Amino acid sequence: MKTPVLRPPLEAVLFGFERIGMVIRIAWLPIFLSLLVYFASFVLLLGSAGIGDMDWSASEAALERVITHPGFSAFYILQSIILPFVVSLILSCVYVAVTRASTLAAYEPPSLPFYFALGSRELRYFVVRLLYAILVGVSAVIFFGLIAGVVMLAVSLVGAAEGEASLVVIAPTAAVSIWLFLVWLWIVMRFLLALPIAAVENRIAFGDAWKMTKGNFWRLVVSGLFFLMLMHAMVMALVLIIFVPAVFVLGLVGAVASSFVGAAGFGLFALLAVLAIPAFIVIGSFGLAAEAAFPARLYAYLSGCGDDCKIY
Repeated sequence: MKTPVLRPPLEAVLFGFERIGMVIRIAWLPIFLSLLVYFASFVLLLGSAGIGDMDWSASEAALERVITHPGFSAFYILQSIILPFVVSLILSCVYVAVTRASTLAAYEPPSLPFYFALGSRELRYFVVRLLYAILVGVSAVIFFGLIAGVVMLAVSLVGAAEGEASLVVIAPTAAVSIWLFLVWLWIVMRFLLALPIAAVENRIAFGDAWKMTKGNFWRLVVSGLFFLMLMHAMVMALVLIIFVPAVFVLGLVGAVASSFVGAAGFGLFALLAVLAIPAFIVIGSFGLAAEAAFPARLYAYLSGCGDDCKIY
């Protein structure tokens, strides 16, 4: 089957707008728990031997003591390796629910004011997401390492060549580098549908994802590029619409108020921080919804599920 090029990214972005309330409702608790996990690890660092009682008046010396403290190594490992896996597991329930809601016509997440589910479906999705990230990362190291090797070899040959002879080296180098990049991109896009398969069908099926995307590579690439441009443009528009007017108005009012009541007038800027929190939640929810909905809409077109997947 062939997937449309423009409809999946457009439908993904529209889903982010249309179902923003639902996404906020099911995402706020997992996001809060994720932030709490990182905050708890930071508290543990401060509570480790001596770090919480340091004299921070000499900031450079205190920072050096923190970095060289044995507890900092454990904190760094926890923050950079362990916690990302924990947070990814927590957020799997959101990605699964959003993927199913953006794909299946008959599915609707529970209507409770909060949502958290961590069953077999979410665990399988977490495993698939982890395996897909490993696949993307390892293949990137291999192919970009090959590209770097080709470029270094070309640089050495160009340095030894003179005049038009250098063009004989540059042209094949560019061609080989582009080809290696396309091979890496081909691998990444061909396995992309393993994510919605795990969320919708509750199974790990990289082989089926490979089969479903057969003959659609260039369509997937163009559709993916269009989705990235469209989503980032929408996020920037939301930032400009929400934050710029608020910053301008509150800044102007704060400046005028400070001329009458002094520094107390700048307390209005605290209102900006209060407004920023829900604004970030709304923008983040939109991005999460669109990110999950894009491969879900590709799955809807390539799986042949018809009306069950909102294909009319």
